[in-house]
Amino acid sequence: MDRNGIVEALARQRRVEGFVQHYARGVPAADQQDLSQIVYLAHLRMDEDKLRDLWETGDIDFYLRRVIRTQLYGKRKDFDRDCRRFGRRTVPIDDIYGM
Repeated sequence: MDRNGIVEALARQRRVEGFVQHYARGVPAADQQDLSQIVYLAHLRMDEDKLRDLWETGDIDFYLRRVIRTQLYGKRKDFDRDCRRFGRRTVPIDDIYGM
């Protein structure tokens, strides 16, 4: 199976979303969806032979969990840069207009 097929199979099984829900319980739902997309993108950028080896040996779940934890708790990662920092730099519109 090629890289796209593996990522498609993961998406159909919703494995990434399940792990994200487990590890990111306190994270808002919109950010959980963004984190899932970041994990899929990381796998699409990954070396195809390495991804195929993880898939065939059954170690893909371990690798998925590791990527999710790294994104959640690591500083200067895509999730921190794109989601958390953006949230810290913005103000809800209700706070601006006193609604």
